[in-house]
Order: sequence, then C-alpha cells, then structure tokens
Amino acid sequence: MNITKLQIVVLIEKYKKVTDVAAELGLKQPTVSFHMKSLETELGTSLFQYRSGRVLLTDAGRALYQYAVRIVSLAVEAERSLKQFSSLSSGNLELEASYIPGTYTLPKILSRFIHLHPGIDVTLNVHNDASLRERLRSRDIQLAVLHMTDNDNETFQTQDIAPDETVLIFAPEHPLSQESELTPELVALEPWIQHEQATYLANAADSWAQANAVRLWNHAIVNSPEAYKGMVMEGGAIGIFAKAGIETELALGRLRCSPLPGIVPPAARFAYAWRKDHALTPLQQAFIDMAAETNHQINN
Repeated sequence: MNITKLQIVVLIEKYKKVTDVAAELGLKQPTVSFHMKSLETELGTSLFQYRSGRVLLTDAGRALYQYAVRIVSLAVEAERSLKQFSSLSSGNLELEASYIPGTYTLPKILSRFIHLHPGIDVTLNVHNDASLRERLRSRDIQLAVLHMTDNDNETFQTQDIAPDETVLIFAPEHPLSQESELTPELVALEPWIQHEQATYLANAADSWAQANAVRLWNHAIVNSPEAYKGMVMEGGAIGIFAKAGIETELALGRLRCSPLPGIVPPAARFAYAWRKDHALTPLQQAFIDMAAETNHQINN
C-alpha cells in the first residue's frame, strides 16, 4: 500500500470521478484505475462502487479513507518540513493568522524576519480564529497565530507574542465621549458594529454582554478590521476592538477607547500555536525565537 494509492482513495471521496483524480495527480486514467484495482486486491475487499457515472467508496473504503486522510496529510507535512531543514538561507515560511494579529502585529515581525533572512519566502494568510483552530486540529496547517485568552482550553502548544486589551471604541464626537462613567446598560443602548462570527472579538462581545446581562443592538456585521474601524469613526455606532489595532487612530485623535465596563472578558494575548505532536522546523523555530526576542526588547 503506497502513498499514491492512498491519495487516490482521498481524491475519489472528493471528486467521485476517476478522470478528475487522474488530473489532480497528473496521471493517466488507466493508471489510476490500475492502482484502484491493485489496492482492492492487496486488501482483499471491495473499496469502490460505480453508480451513474460516479465512483463512491464502499463501507470498507470509507473505513480506509479515515486513515488515508491522516497518512497523506502526514506525508505532505513531512516532505514540507524536511525541505526546510537544510538551512535558513532559503525556503518558505507559511503562516496563518487570525484577523487582528495578522493585520496589526505580524507585518512588523515578518518584515524584520525577511530583512534578516533575505533568501526566505513568506506566505501569510488571514482567517477567523475558529477556522484556524479547526485547520490546526485537522493538520491542514502547521503553525498559526491566534487571538487567545487566559481561559483558552485548547491543547495546542503555544508561545505568547504580546498581551492585548479588548476595549470599547467610539468616535471622538460620540456622546459616550462626554460620559464620566460608563455602565454596561448605558453602552448597550448604543448601536453596535459587530465583528464576523467565529472571530475572537465577536465572541468577546457576546461573552461581555452575557456576563453583564445586557443585549447588544447589533447594527452591522463587518469581517474587515479596517472597515470596522472606519465605520466606528463615522460616529454612528460603537464597538469593541483590540487595543493593539487602534494605536494609530488613537494617536491621531480619530478614535477614542475606554475599558469595557462591568464584568470584563478574560485577559487576551496573541500567541503562536501548533499541535503538540508537531516538531517545529528550524525555520519556524527561528521565526518564533526572533519574534520572542523582538517582543522582549519592546517590553524592556
């Protein structure tokens, strides 16, 4: 049972057609069909069934599929990791990050890393926190930067980048700017801009409202941090944001912020996260070490 045969099982479940599987693997259709029959002979059971021009997995095929997905994923991860063991003078650093750290924290760190290692290529993709956690668990990605709290119960290995504070934000001319003391009840009367669901800040807003027994008047849902700030700066609504992401607007007087009143969410931080069964490559470890050193220098 070789890796190609297992790849075919995985792709048959995805495409349901031998022609599509052959195209994906760069093989001829008869070659794929040969591997399918060879695998059934090798295991002594029927794995594929043909219905109305589609190829489906049998019960035995679906049982094998569960293992094939993991084995193929591990093989891809092993090949990708080993390519990065030769040196730190070449290679590709792949990073996935949630919206806030990916937009406001990582660009500075990545720019410094590229300057120190000019032969390294960097790929950065930004997604919501929930999808990143799921992709880490399923081995689709190796390393992510998450917006986390001290109460986070994920079983990932983590290393902190920087602390963060979740704050209430509003325009300088907003009526809340004139209030000497904010309360959850007063804040809940205002229209809110809400973050996309499955993001850390959306969950933080919901948790804060629930803890303080108030209901938020959600006026809009926005999945772009910059668009979110832009709407709040227009003055018609308020919201919550990571303080690390509004430093420029605060300095220029375009936004104001205040600690969340009442019962506040657990302390937040940005952190690298990877599965405990994943050994960091030298390239990944070098990046994490450099980022930790940069953070230490900033805080001291």
